[in-house]
Amino acid sequence: MSIVFKLIRWGLVLGALGVATLSILALFGFAVPELDLLNHAQIFLLPGTVIALVLVAIVLRGQWRSLAVIYVFVGVAASANVMVPEFIAGMRGYPTPGAAPVVRMMTHNLFGMNYEMEKVSAAIFAEDPDIIVFQEYFGEQATELHPLLLERYPYFVRCRGGKRANLGMYSRIPFEQVEDGACPDNAYVTTRTAHILAKFETPDGKPFSVITTHMDWPIPVQRQRDQLTALSEVLDKIEGPMILAGDFNSTPWSYSLRAFVAENGLVRQTVNLVTYPLRWFYFGAWRDTLPFLPLDHVMTRGGMTVHELHAGRRTASDHLPVVFEFAVE
Repeated sequence: MSIVFKLIRWGLVLGALGVATLSILALFGFAVPELDLLNHAQIFLLPGTVIALVLVAIVLRGQWRSLAVIYVFVGVAASANVMVPEFIAGMRGYPTPGAAPVVRMMTHNLFGMNYEMEKVSAAIFAEDPDIIVFQEYFGEQATELHPLLLERYPYFVRCRGGKRANLGMYSRIPFEQVEDGACPDNAYVTTRTAHILAKFETPDGKPFSVITTHMDWPIPVQRQRDQLTALSEVLDKIEGPMILAGDFNSTPWSYSLRAFVAENGLVRQTVNLVTYPLRWFYFGAWRDTLPFLPLDHVMTRGGMTVHELHAGRRTASDHLPVVFEFAVE
């Protein structure tokens, strides 16, 4: 029996060292893009390294204990370096609205296999946004959802293209779409991503822009990085107050997304807001799960003030909607 206990003990120790190693490697994601993939798992790495630290402190004795504790502590520090600032930022409040008119907006990935548009419309009407942007807005969704929204949201535009290029924008505020060739109207084209860029005015006549997009998953690494670079070139041409909202398929813990935000002078308003996955396919069926990844983001620039932000109610999507109120100061 003592052999079994020794095997279990060393298994726990090796597992603890392995988790710490992943956290330390993630720290070097700024230099090696492939290692940055580990940062997307920081929601597990930080508690994992804390548990690992307790385990090695209890299980080991002598010199090995000291060395293991130091090594795992470095892993804890590496993950905390990423996660703690995010937790602290999430404790901030939003400024109280002033004299400027407040606009409410929703962004929502509908999920390509979601065919329950009445649940989507119910979530929208419950929040009553002025502007809505959709990702994964495919033809079957549009056939059912469009008539439900049209009376309340008479201004709209759709993109139809490759897998991530199916987008929609609905508004009760008139807008002008910027035709820059990035919103295809052919479901059979191979363009994987797209964006909708529109110019609005607040009720008191202040102009602002809204852009929505949908990025690919971060694997392969270079593909998403190229997409973010292409989006940066678009943002560089937008003047004045701006909102960027959509599904970035990237957590805010990654160096890639943090660099994108910093390089474009953006403020990420979605902090500590997990939105995915609400559904997961296993054992032969789609099943409900608890979300643990923040993939849907709202970013602002140029005199935009966000006064409130929250996750909307569940629909039949695998993403939660994000709802927020803002003013152009």
